[in-house]
Amino acid sequence: MKARRAETEPARRLVRRGRITVHYQSSALPREQAAAFAALAARGLREVERLAGLPPGARLRFEVRDGTRISTARGRTILLSSYRIVSSTAPYLHEIAHVLLPCRRAPPWYSEGLASYIESLVSDRGGGYDSRLFTSDGNRGVDADASRWLADPRGQHVLPFIGSRGTPRGILADRYNVAAPFYVLSHSLVKFLAERAGIAVLIRLARAKRFSPALRRLTGKSAAAWRASWLETVRISS
Repeated sequence: MKARRAETEPARRLVRRGRITVHYQSSALPREQAAAFAALAARGLREVERLAGLPPGARLRFEVRDGTRISTARGRTILLSSYRIVSSTAPYLHEIAHVLLPCRRAPPWYSEGLASYIESLVSDRGGGYDSRLFTSDGNRGVDADASRWLADPRGQHVLPFIGSRGTPRGILADRYNVAAPFYVLSHSLVKFLAERAGIAVLIRLARAKRFSPALRRLTGKSAAAWRASWLETVRISS
């Protein structure tokens, strides 16, 4: 029985490039694409480390599978869909940012917004591609995307969680109607912070043991005040 089960399981393969290891099913991804992605991820890792002011040294493991719906990061392991790698839409830079800057004490809007902002920033600097999972044009277009969501009941539904605590119900089950506006609005608010307080402040906030006091100390304003200024700007630009 064990031999028959092994014969029916997809063969597992791995490739290594620098500090990146990619584990994949031979049925899900050709070796050439797995190797190319590993090299891309290795470059992205270096760029995110440089942006975050981290010394090189992190080793990441990517698990690439068929049928995976949501990309996730646990510890130093990142789970991605083979379809997204083949189509060059994998949010691998977003997940690398989560691994290197886990934002353990920050609210979800900041954690997701920061990872999305860094993904686009690294991409704009030539460190890889932006998955544009929920945005039309990364950092360049996220404010316009946010304006559109704010005019939509689905955007209004998640708005109370932006600049606040918690996540809206259904964020995992309903990626289009709940996750999309939440991620876009979070991304836009973090970009607003970055343009006014600087990337160095964003990195310090990601590492802060107490997010709200750190935000006020580093920027002179509370999350509620930043949220109000951001909403006024985004709505005016719509």
